[in-house]
Amino acid sequence: MDPNQDFLCGICLDIATQAVETTCCHQIFCESCVSGQDNCPMCRKTLDTAPSFVVRRIIGRMPIECEFCKVIVERGNLESHNQACPGRNIDCIVDSCTFKGKKEILLTHMVDAHTKELTSGSEYKLVSSKNLLAPPKHNDLISAKVNAYNRPARLGSSGKYYCKGRLRTSCRCCDGACGPSNGCNCEACFILDLETQNLPKGYFLNKAGFVVRKGSNAHGYDGSNTFYCGRKVMNPRRDTDGWCGPTNGSNCLECSTIQRQLSEGGCYHQVYLSRI
Repeated sequence: MDPNQDFLCGICLDIATQAVETTCCHQIFCESCVSGQDNCPMCRKTLDTAPSFVVRRIIGRMPIECEFCKVIVERGNLESHNQACPGRNIDCIVDSCTFKGKKEILLTHMVDAHTKELTSGSEYKLVSSKNLLAPPKHNDLISAKVNAYNRPARLGSSGKYYCKGRLRTSCRCCDGACGPSNGCNCEACFILDLETQNLPKGYFLNKAGFVVRKGSNAHGYDGSNTFYCGRKVMNPRRDTDGWCGPTNGSNCLECSTIQRQLSEGGCYHQVYLSRI
């Protein structure tokens, strides 16, 4: 008798993955195999299942051969082994490329075939979630960080980062300090905000911490050189319906300020030039 017989899924007849046990006839199934079913496939009673943690532990310790390198590993470690397996073929991270090969030759392929992509400042990276050379990097949106001036920076009440240092150029609206809790921040913390929130090119943050971008030509009005945050923060009047944009018309005080700071001569102008 097969010693693994008791651990086979009653539907796919393979070793159960994420094993669950029915409360009616105590049959083992893969969690995915019975997902969405109303009746037990074995006794036809109303289906009710619970994770079988003992069975999962037993199955997790069972040996299994890696299909790529033929090494024997425990089933519970197979997924992590596959991510780093030297025998697995990896897809090239460039979307239009059909190359597949072992990890040790991927770098050579990238240099030989995709030098332009690697040196043009494009989105391609040698480590990505697509080729699983390493787990994707998690970007913590709220942790304390160190900015490009090597100053520790933390979030203020505006949701922006501040390092308490002096601004290198005058913002003409604050006391000249980066924070510590609100207002304008230094250029290094301003960049830290944009990178932490992973904002696309053309998008910035105003001093209140809201995302802004330029408007456009619409309904005969030109807002293409004006920054807007899209919030309803103004009283309706002849030149505005109360909303700051989002395409044209008057902008709010915070967006008027960031527009001046991003313009030529402003404290964030060099950041603006690098992100348009």
